[in-house]
Amino acid sequence: MRARDSLAKRSAVRIVVGWLLVLGLTEMASGQERPVSLPTAAIAFVNVNVIPMDRERIDAGQTVLVRGDRIVATGAADEMAIPSGTSVIDGTGRYLVPGLTDAHVHLVGDGTGFGTARPDFGDGPLYLAYGVTTVFNLRGAPPQLEWRRRIEDGELVGPSIYTAGEFVNEPRVSTPEDIEREIMAQAREGYDLIKFHEIMSPAQGFTTTGLTFSAYAKMLEVARAAGIPLVGHAPVNLGLDALLEERQPLAHIGTQSNIYLLPLAANRVWLFMTAAALIVLIMVVAFGTVAELLRRWRTAARRLSARVSRARVLARLVLAAWVLAAVSAALFLPGGPLFASLTLRVAFTSLNLIAAAATVCLVVVTVGIWRDASTSSASRIQAAVASFASLAAVWVGLVFWVPVAWRSSDGGIERVARRLHEAGIPVQTTLVNYDALGGTGRMRLVQDPVMSYLQPDVLARWRRVPQAVPPGYRYPEFMRAVAGALHRAGVPLMAGTDAMGFPWIAPGASLQYELQLLTESGLTPYEAIRAATVVPATFLKKGEEFGTIANGKRADLLLVDGNPVQDVGHLAQPVGVMARGRWFTREQLRQMLVTLASEP
Repeated sequence: MRARDSLAKRSAVRIVVGWLLVLGLTEMASGQERPVSLPTAAIAFVNVNVIPMDRERIDAGQTVLVRGDRIVATGAADEMAIPSGTSVIDGTGRYLVPGLTDAHVHLVGDGTGFGTARPDFGDGPLYLAYGVTTVFNLRGAPPQLEWRRRIEDGELVGPSIYTAGEFVNEPRVSTPEDIEREIMAQAREGYDLIKFHEIMSPAQGFTTTGLTFSAYAKMLEVARAAGIPLVGHAPVNLGLDALLEERQPLAHIGTQSNIYLLPLAANRVWLFMTAAALIVLIMVVAFGTVAELLRRWRTAARRLSARVSRARVLARLVLAAWVLAAVSAALFLPGGPLFASLTLRVAFTSLNLIAAAATVCLVVVTVGIWRDASTSSASRIQAAVASFASLAAVWVGLVFWVPVAWRSSDGGIERVARRLHEAGIPVQTTLVNYDALGGTGRMRLVQDPVMSYLQPDVLARWRRVPQAVPPGYRYPEFMRAVAGALHRAGVPLMAGTDAMGFPWIAPGASLQYELQLLTESGLTPYEAIRAATVVPATFLKKGEEFGTIANGKRADLLLVDGNPVQDVGHLAQPVGVMARGRWFTREQLRQMLVTLASEP
C-alpha cells in the first residue's frame, strides 16, 4: 500500500514538474532579448556529468534541456520530466561543458597574405569540429557583420561571431578627433569591439610612429563611453606606464616584451649608442694592437710609454667585458636558451661594473697621456677615443641594459604581472603564436592533421615563410613562464590564438593547442577551460549570454568522453558539439571536414 502511495506521489510530482517546465519554456521564449523561433521538439542531454564553469565542480547525473538556441532547464536526471517529442542524447559516463571561445581570430586572414579564409565563413565547420562555438574576430568589415547575422539566423554553420571593425591605428587615424569619429562610427555600424593594432613595421602598412598619448588616451576614453570593449597591441612608443594608466587590455601576451621586458623598438637610440660605442672601441683596440705589433717588429722604434701601454690594456679590458656581457645577454634575454638563469644576470651586471671600473681608470690614464708632452699625437687621440667610447658603452650598459636584463628575470616578470593585475588589465594569451615562429613547436603545428582541411593556396604560402629563429630558440617557453606569472598574480587570461592571422595557426585546432600550452604554463585544466569560456564572456560583458551552463544561456555545448577537468586533451575530440541549439554529432562534423578537404 505504501509503495503504491509513494509511486502515485512520484507520478504526481513528475506531472507537476512537466507542467512547470512547459510554463517555464513559454516564459523563457517571451522574455528573450531577441525573439527566438522555438521548434516544437527540444533536445535533452540525459544522465550527463555537467561542468557548468560557474565554479570548479562537476554535477553528476544531470539533464540539460535545450529548446531553440537556449538552455531552458537543468537538474538531476531522476527528478526532471522530459517533454514528449524531445530528442534525447545519452550522456552516461560523458561530460558536458560550455562551448569554447577563441578570443583572437582573423576570419578573413591577416591582411598580409599569410592566410586567407574561405568565403561565406567556409571555415566555420573547422571551428565547430574542435569545440569552438564562439570567436572574437579582431579585424572585420561589413561582410563579417553579415556573417554574424547569418550565423544567428541559422543560415551559416559555424561559431557565433563577435567582430571588431578595421584596425584603429595611425596613420589611418592620428588625432584625438580622428579616433573619436572612427570609434563612434564602428559602434554605430554594429561592431562588437575595437582592435587597437600597433606594429611598427611600415613595410606591413600598419603603423609608423605610434599614437600620441593624447590620441591614445582619447581612444580608451571614447571606447569606454560608447560601451564597446577595446583590445590591442601595446603602445610601443608610449611604454608600460601609459598602458597601465589607461588600463588597456592586451591582445597578445608577448606585447609585454615590446614595452617592458625587452623594449627594443622604442629604444633605438640606446641600440644605436650601444652599436656605435662598441664599433668605435673595437676599431681603437684593433688599431692599437696592430700598431703595437708593428712597433715590436720594428725593433729600432722608440718604446711605448707606460701610460700608453696601460691605456691599451684597459681599453681591451673594457671591450672584453662587453663582449662577455653580450654573450651572456644572448643566453638569458627573452627567447635565449638560458632565459631563467640568475647566474648569467649576475655575471652580466658584474661585467658591466668591471667595464665601468676599467673605464674610470682609462679616463685617468688618458688625462695623464694628454699632459705628457712627449706622447705622440696618435697615441693621445687613440686614448681619447677609447675613453669616450668606453664611457658611452658603460653609460648604455648601466642605464639601459642592466635594468632591462633584470626585467625578464623571475622577479621582474612577477613585478610587471602584479602591476597589470592592479591596473585590472586582461590579456589574450596567443601562446601558440610563439610556437608557430619556429623550432619544435612549429613542427608540431605543421604536422597537425588539421592542415589537410585548409585551402591548398594557404598552405603553399605558409610553407614559403622561413623559420626565422636562432639556434637555442626558447621564446615559447619564456612566454609560458610569463603566462604563469600573470596567472599567479590574478591577471584575467583569455584564450586566443590569432587563427589565420599567422602561419600554421589553423582554425579550431589551434585553440585546443592553446589550452595545452596554458596547462604547461601552470594553469590547472579547469583554469585553462575557464580562460576559453568564462573570461572571454566576462570581458565582452556577455556573461549572461554564454560561457557557462545555466538556464537562459545560449545553447553552446560540448559533449566529451573523458573528464576535461583532469586533462584538457579530452576536449579535442568531442562526441558532439551544439552551437546555438544546433546539434552536430562527431560523424556529422567529420563529414563536414571531409567536404572541406575535397575542395579544390
